[in-house]
Amino acid sequence: MEILNRFFSRKEENPTAPESAVPAGEGMPVTLDQLKQLIPIRNMDEEDLMTFATERRAEFLPAGSVLFEPGSHDDSVVYLLHGTVELSVDKTGAMEVEAGTAKARFPLCCATPQNITARAKTDVHVLRVSCKVMNVGASRGETSIPTIDTQYLPPRSRNSNLVNAFIQALEDEDIQLPVLPSVALKLRKAIEKDVGTAEAAGIIQLDPAIAARIVQIANSPLYLPARPITTCRDAVTRLGLAATRNLVISLTVKQIFRGTEPFIKQTLHDTWKRSVHLSSMCYVLAAENRGVNPEEALLAGLVCDIGVVPFLVFAESFPVARIDPEEIAEALPYLSGPTGARVLDKWDFPPKLMEIPLLAEDWFHDSGEHLQLSDIVMLSRLHSYIGTPKMAELPPFSAIPAARKLKDNALSPEHSLRALHQAREKIAATMKLFD
Repeated sequence: MEILNRFFSRKEENPTAPESAVPAGEGMPVTLDQLKQLIPIRNMDEEDLMTFATERRAEFLPAGSVLFEPGSHDDSVVYLLHGTVELSVDKTGAMEVEAGTAKARFPLCCATPQNITARAKTDVHVLRVSCKVMNVGASRGETSIPTIDTQYLPPRSRNSNLVNAFIQALEDEDIQLPVLPSVALKLRKAIEKDVGTAEAAGIIQLDPAIAARIVQIANSPLYLPARPITTCRDAVTRLGLAATRNLVISLTVKQIFRGTEPFIKQTLHDTWKRSVHLSSMCYVLAAENRGVNPEEALLAGLVCDIGVVPFLVFAESFPVARIDPEEIAEALPYLSGPTGARVLDKWDFPPKLMEIPLLAEDWFHDSGEHLQLSDIVMLSRLHSYIGTPKMAELPPFSAIPAARKLKDNALSPEHSLRALHQAREKIAATMKLFD
């Protein structure tokens, strides 16, 4: 339930309260209203927030002060309540965070800043919060099937007949969730029984188009082939059974993104295009950082937004003549994650894949010391927003726990744009697989 609460609360359109005049040189009282703006500690119970507010004062630091720098060791995160702070990454780039903006709702850094330096550009008041208080990095255990709590929906969606009917049908299990395409399902079950490459190739060849694509992938530059191959069996041998399974599932998922009503059809098409781009970035990022299988990352990116399919199919068949695009667009971000987790649970995906729709934009999820599948998808999503209006709503890159796990320990807009430019051919080659 904690995952779900964090998933919904991060999407609330609750702007940061404007900063008020603060006397310089003294600590500032922390109010309950201020804490309710700070992500993710605003998810705490109100009673705990009230206690927290009465026990703490914001720390005053004069202009020029260093809030933290590489090598700092502090089991806390820092929020900016008043003033302006400059964040610099290895002296290669800098960004400013001003109190009262969307970025100031997030911490300035995770507990270990590593290569980030934060310097007060003006007099500032900051709030230091222990990671234990925030419950950052707490173990969640296995992912449970999420429920949708309507209190987190925006008013329009909360009062929507379509949305309420969909949620009720989902909870009553009276809704048709998409089915994993047959060739992918047969292959996965066969591999679970330790079949050989010949048997796996035989299953794939039940779908000639998929078989041809698997051969094409095995011959692609992504696998640096020493010699061309022409048979599906040789392709499976080159790729390996696990990679072949993930690639076959990935190639067949496109069959699910289909609709008939023009708006629904276009929305599904656009979602699939974004999913392909995201999955390609996941593949490249995983390939460049050890610890996550690239083919599994590719699959995770493709199913990240699988939850939009059941809702759009339901909307298409809803017994109301007019489809309201604005109503659907507003509801999708709130329904996609929990619904996607249900789809992947029905497909019997492992927990680390089932949680992907919920964690893709949970910027403060900390999976532990080492880079995990959820980190790859989250960082790829973050990369995909660079240069778009969505960037204004993102936390400072230094605040994202997953960012410190990259092999070069650097994640900044400048570094990310440079990395994307360098990897554009690999991303294009990966996307071409799904043309």
